[in-house]
Amino acid sequence: MTGDLSAETASDDARTPDDLRLTYVLATVGFALLIGWELSATFSPSLALLAFCDIREASALRIVSVSTLATTFALCARRADWVFENRNRLFAIGSLVALPAVANAFVNNAFEGIPFIASLVSWALLGVAQASIMMHWCVFFSLIPTRRTAVCVSLGSIGGTLLFVLANASDTQWLNLFEIALFIVGSVGLAAFLSTRIPPERILSIEKFRRTTVLTVPASLSVACQGAVYGFMTIELCSMGPIVALIGGASGIAGVLVALLWALLGSKVDIDMAIVQRISLPILIAGILLFPFFDGAGKVVCGGMVVAALAHSTIVGWCTTSIDNYEFRLHPIDRFALRQAPSNIGFFVGAIVAFVILFVYPLSGTQLSLLMVVFALVVILMFCVYGGDDAKMRRRLNELLAPPIANNSSGGAGGEQSSQAGFFRKRCDCVSERYGLTPREEEVFFLLAKGRNAEYIAEQLVVSSATAKSHIYHIYRKLDINSQQHLMNIVEECEEA
Repeated sequence: MTGDLSAETASDDARTPDDLRLTYVLATVGFALLIGWELSATFSPSLALLAFCDIREASALRIVSVSTLATTFALCARRADWVFENRNRLFAIGSLVALPAVANAFVNNAFEGIPFIASLVSWALLGVAQASIMMHWCVFFSLIPTRRTAVCVSLGSIGGTLLFVLANASDTQWLNLFEIALFIVGSVGLAAFLSTRIPPERILSIEKFRRTTVLTVPASLSVACQGAVYGFMTIELCSMGPIVALIGGASGIAGVLVALLWALLGSKVDIDMAIVQRISLPILIAGILLFPFFDGAGKVVCGGMVVAALAHSTIVGWCTTSIDNYEFRLHPIDRFALRQAPSNIGFFVGAIVAFVILFVYPLSGTQLSLLMVVFALVVILMFCVYGGDDAKMRRRLNELLAPPIANNSSGGAGGEQSSQAGFFRKRCDCVSERYGLTPREEEVFFLLAKGRNAEYIAEQLVVSSATAKSHIYHIYRKLDINSQQHLMNIVEECEEA
């Protein structure tokens, strides 16, 4: 089987058009620029964007930006159709309103006595900009073939983390701010340019997008809890100084490297958000529980563990959301916004908790330890309620693509053909049930049994070649076979009538 799939992959790579390769390269660069300024904003209370004010005021401004970020996602989810129809103009303008925050930093560094309201407005706009550019990139990835999406996102995240360090490590504030401004303009420009290169005929009209439940209430609470941990930890790390904030932001690269590994392995592993949750949870809980027991370097290590675990789940979430949107023709605005809103609401709550215990009612020692234990228990509880399992969601997505069963009651030759087709289908259903194939695998299995290849299956089921091959790999593994002919023999030998 491995040899067959490797040959298919090699031929598939050979067929990748040069212009599509260029698109993937530019997308990787643009996404790296996005991550660079996203991290610069996330850890801004101690870094270049907010270096002109003290940590208390800087943390408050960051919390303001997160509130408008979450609000923007909620509003976009509510008006998803209108936003999609006007996406290019809205996202380009919305993303560029991040520049006033950079300009505000320049002015505050150069002059004294600038009204606080100017900073407040600019950082409220920054939240709108963050939501806009994130949605712009998600929509773009949701409208292009998914063959290299996971690799693009993962490599872009690694590059973006390095850019974040580069743009905030210098002692020259104006140079740092200039680099962040370039990240913003570059990411917006590449997203807009690449979006115009998508052939209009490949973009579905609003009414043709499928809709499905994005997150259940328990799942939303679980995502919100993880966001709360991130919000809490970023404010805590930033309160320890710019070097710690820089290390904290850079530590996410460890989680991104794991996400890149999953992307490179492709169909050889079956990774979804359920597995990612299980991988991330122990690291997340360990970081939370150990945090109050250390000082200095120990706290930095614990914070880095949390950031790395959350970076891993965030990047895999980006990949799976974009790929599912394309494969299953799901509404990209509706789905992405509804996934991001709970996470950012959680971030807002976690950041406020950190702000209160740092600057309003300072906690330390036993009190801080008890708070972190409660934090960890809430995260575990929400994970248990959610179950960390998105199998039901995957089944619902699979059902969206399952073709309807024809009801042919005509007689004569047509009836005979229908009878033969029905008999063949029963044999396939017999094998599918015997080997425990999922509903999605059953449809792929049926086409394989008819002698169809991976390319035909991908076109017939409106999925990428990579997804089709992934299903084929899992079917071969369940049946313990290594060829399509062996599969067809199993169907032929099935005794079910």
